[in-house]
Amino acid sequence: MPATGGPRWTALRDRPYLLLTVLDGVMAIQFKVLTVAIPPWLAGAAATPRRLISATMITGTAMVVVLQVRVSRGVGSPVAGGHAYRRAGTAFLVPCSVVPLSAGVPAWAAAVLLITAVVIHAVGVLWHSAAGFEMSFTLAPPHATGQYLGVFGLGAGLAEAIGPGLLTTLCVTWGRPGRYVLGALFALTGMAAPFAVRWAEDHPYGRQPRLTTPETPKTNRQYGTAADITGSTLHQQLELSGRRRSQPGGEA
Repeated sequence: MPATGGPRWTALRDRPYLLLTVLDGVMAIQFKVLTVAIPPWLAGAAATPRRLISATMITGTAMVVVLQVRVSRGVGSPVAGGHAYRRAGTAFLVPCSVVPLSAGVPAWAAAVLLITAVVIHAVGVLWHSAAGFEMSFTLAPPHATGQYLGVFGLGAGLAEAIGPGLLTTLCVTWGRPGRYVLGALFALTGMAAPFAVRWAEDHPYGRQPRLTTPETPKTNRQYGTAADITGSTLHQQLELSGRRRSQPGGEA
């Protein structure tokens, strides 16, 4: 699409979009939870067999593969995406609070708690992914979609850079209190997302404000719409032409 003029790198000047990028980046740290935070806990604090590590990863992956499309259908607007972020933050808080409870209990109870935590975490992943897809595309102007998506991808890069170290510090080194802090971080990030969405919709930068209702054609109570008037006029002209031809001496 041809350039529309204006400053270059508009995505870097779109502060609401940048805020959503940061929030999504913080939330994206959750992608490392199953691979960085859970295995050391299973190997050390929880009295569960080591093969449960593979079971947790397979469970989370299978849920995402099977349910992602279905969950994404319910997130069809930025507002719905903001709510999905909030639900995801709450869903991530629950496993961070449940996993520490698996220490000091029988192996079967620890396994039930951990599988439950993984299932709830996977539900949060579904909501987070659906919200991220919706935000990144819908809030990007058509003439700079690639630029905006590139900027939004920096959030995932942020998670890749700081996620493993942060999870190791909080969940492995600090232990139970660190998991509570991590859960609170996810929940607060999710709660902030709807406000960031509202800011983005109220102050669009480089994009048109989203219409709440489609415009309808203006009508005249006496004559109807412009299309009705045009069709009626054409009908009258054809009828008049037919009368002229039927009269003696009319057009052949």
